[in-house]
Amino acid sequence: MKKFTIIAAPEHEHLLLEEISRSRVVQLKDVTGVEFERLKEGERTADFKALYEKYHQAYQDLVEIGLPDQKTTDLSTVELKRFVDDPEGTVEDFLITLDDFKEKLMEGKAEQANIQREREQKLMDARARLERVRALEPEEMRRCLAVGAVNLNLIERLAEHLQRFDDISYKVIEISKDTGYIFVFGPEEREGWISTLFIIFEVKDVFDVLSTGDILLALDPGMREKVLNEYEEEVVKLQLLVEKEEEDEVIKEQIKKIQKITSRDEEDLYTPLVDKAKFLDYILRIMSNETIPVVRTRLLSVIQGWIDEDKVHILEEIKDDLEEKTGELFFVQYEKPGHDEHAIPTPQPVMKPPMLQPAWTLTSLRGWPSALEVNPMYITVLIFSFQFGLMFGDIGQGAVFLLAGLIITRTYKKGMASKLGALFIPMGIFAIIFGIGYDSIFLKEGLLFNHHQFMPNPINETTTLMKWVFKIAAVEIIFGLVLGAINQWKGGHKWGVLGEHGLGMILYVAGLYMSAMQFIKTGDFISVMSFWGFYVMLGGMLLAMLEPIIAAVAGGHFSIEVIGEGVGALLMTFVEGLANLFSFLRIVAFALAHASLAGAAHQLAGFMGDIPSLILMNLIAMSFEFMSSGVQSLRLLYYEFMGKFYQGDGVPFRPYRLRIRKS
Repeated sequence: MKKFTIIAAPEHEHLLLEEISRSRVVQLKDVTGVEFERLKEGERTADFKALYEKYHQAYQDLVEIGLPDQKTTDLSTVELKRFVDDPEGTVEDFLITLDDFKEKLMEGKAEQANIQREREQKLMDARARLERVRALEPEEMRRCLAVGAVNLNLIERLAEHLQRFDDISYKVIEISKDTGYIFVFGPEEREGWISTLFIIFEVKDVFDVLSTGDILLALDPGMREKVLNEYEEEVVKLQLLVEKEEEDEVIKEQIKKIQKITSRDEEDLYTPLVDKAKFLDYILRIMSNETIPVVRTRLLSVIQGWIDEDKVHILEEIKDDLEEKTGELFFVQYEKPGHDEHAIPTPQPVMKPPMLQPAWTLTSLRGWPSALEVNPMYITVLIFSFQFGLMFGDIGQGAVFLLAGLIITRTYKKGMASKLGALFIPMGIFAIIFGIGYDSIFLKEGLLFNHHQFMPNPINETTTLMKWVFKIAAVEIIFGLVLGAINQWKGGHKWGVLGEHGLGMILYVAGLYMSAMQFIKTGDFISVMSFWGFYVMLGGMLLAMLEPIIAAVAGGHFSIEVIGEGVGALLMTFVEGLANLFSFLRIVAFALAHASLAGAAHQLAGFMGDIPSLILMNLIAMSFEFMSSGVQSLRLLYYEFMGKFYQGDGVPFRPYRLRIRKS
């Protein structure tokens, strides 16, 4: 990882934040460094949070009224500089402009509403006229005694009176929800009586409802059809006018009158106000976000962060694009992280082949690697699977788990199943390898080499297997200590290379292993004390004790407490190294338990049969014993091996993301 510092003109800060957010390749951090401490004294003291809350409320009020759909337009360079110099004054001036805009917009909306109501009324009138003319059939007009417009709620009562005479009939045609035409037919002597009923029930005479021209149309079939078509076309036009969604020309003209905003940039005088209003709301939201670690002064803005060395070219492209877009320079500086840098983020590594990626969890469960230590992602998978294979060596059972891993990784891409599937693959491979070494296939031994396998049999050659395991343990622990010494050096603790996490413990473990082998060979502890490997062990303990004392003397802070630290380091080296080395004997125990299942199957074959006994023992091995071997392999990995070099106190790389978007 590299630390970067970007210095930009404050009026272009928002552009910079937008672009690096879009790239997803940097993580921001608090600005540090002696050269920036004095800048912090001159930071802008404007309360952007209060300004945003005040402005945003006014802007939201305007939005709720209903703004035309416009894109967001940046303020001009002149306006941005004015905003940087005087954010409070800029916001206050803009609020005044917005109030005036709101007032005029309300007037335009009211005028638009009146026009809309007039259109709706015209539509209702046109529909009523169409229905009235359509309802007046020429034949009925010629032979009826009376025709008029009646309230439909009065029809039943009116009908009761009309039905008193057998020679009178009537017909009602509905022309609206409340109104209809009533046609009355009968002899002429009833005309006076019907006229009286029309007066009583407030039936409007047809001449009061329709014009003379419309009534004449009802008597002229030829003209009637032509005019009906014209009336229908008029209704359709009015309907479209009422239902259209876009703003009317009236409101558009009103907005054009009020879109001018005060600006010193003559070319920008006529940028729509609503566009600028959106942008100012957006930029105030950014400035009010206290989680964005930016040092802001009147002359410049400074941001710092972390970026992967392989991604530096992306940040350079962003810088070049911004300089071309704005015509101003953006200063970018890169540094390697110092030993005093804390919380340097590290990205999640990419494992290959991709099917192994979920196995990264095996490392992350122990902690996240820091930028100043070796990332053991492949090493952890290798060591874990290697130890598991030593305990669970069987060709057939290993093949089952290898096949299961391949199927699971193809079926599940996320979740716990994907992680288990990714681990089953190397575990199965090493189980097969050591199964060949133990000459065991589904607990059936001797099928390949006729009991002349190249690895010691856990039951018949237990001592030989112990020697193998001791050698493996010594190599594994020393390898972990070498990684620990590298991490000490990378972390700036150069004297730590000599101590209990480096050369001191390496010598102790190597001497302890040689002494243990000498004891197994001779069985005489006194002879071991005169063996040269024993003195190597003592030398390692002494070096572990001297390391904190040497570091204190070299650093000029020696005190009596340092001697206590040295004695503590000596004791820790003795106890920890001894416990770690002999802890690996659990591999022998579980390899012996696994091989014992073959013997148990042989013993059960007498009353169960060969096949049933093997099936039973294999089921036990691939369930309970598989889990216990996996747990013990994990314990040896995390404590005996990774404990020698891995701290896991790093932090994940979290790309900066500007979660505020322009509306």
